[in-house]
Amino acid sequence: MKSTLVFIAVALAGAPVFAQEIVAPARSRPSVEKALEITVGAGYAQGFGDIGASQRSLTDLSSAGGELSVGIGYRIDKRFLIGAYGSGSKYSTADFTFGGDIWSATAGVQADVHLLPDEEWDPWVSLGTGWRGYWVNKFGSIDSRHGWDIARLQAGVDYRVSPEFAIAPYVGAGLTTFLTQELAGQQSFSNVQSPNVNVWVFAGLQGRFDLFGTDASQIRLASAQ
Repeated sequence: MKSTLVFIAVALAGAPVFAQEIVAPARSRPSVEKALEITVGAGYAQGFGDIGASQRSLTDLSSAGGELSVGIGYRIDKRFLIGAYGSGSKYSTADFTFGGDIWSATAGVQADVHLLPDEEWDPWVSLGTGWRGYWVNKFGSIDSRHGWDIARLQAGVDYRVSPEFAIAPYVGAGLTTFLTQELAGQQSFSNVQSPNVNVWVFAGLQGRFDLFGTDASQIRLASAQ
């Protein structure tokens, strides 16, 4: 009788552990590695510098504005991404464009490097190159310029909220030279005479979505405390 009671006590003590193992089996979390990565950002943007010979500077034509940016890429491993970027900006007018609209857009390819991909805070840098367009619309007359977005350097720090999502403040700068233009009243594009290299700066906040990554991630997530 005594041995029977001991057996029942041991069985009852082990039952919760056994039940827990069945009800809540351990599951691996998705990782950023080999993930399809999408970024969406918004913030400030502004251009500085001369366009070319006998032309107004960027600061004569536009002042500070807002920018929306997107990116898509493939996370080769936890540290490296290759992909594409795009952005659209609307700027405030300046002395020579009062009453008009000023827009800019970019598109190109980029590569990212993540320095601490397994940590809750993950610093990163991104370098891209591509195309930039710039439009000044004043009372229906449009100046259109297109050129080479020579280098677009961006840096930020991801705050990993979940295996699939991080949020990051970012800052960046780009070098552009405009090569072709169609000014108001012209019927075709022509080369920009003596084109200069100008600087575009931007900063803001972006969300990073990592989809379809591999399993068994060791990423440290943001604490609820």
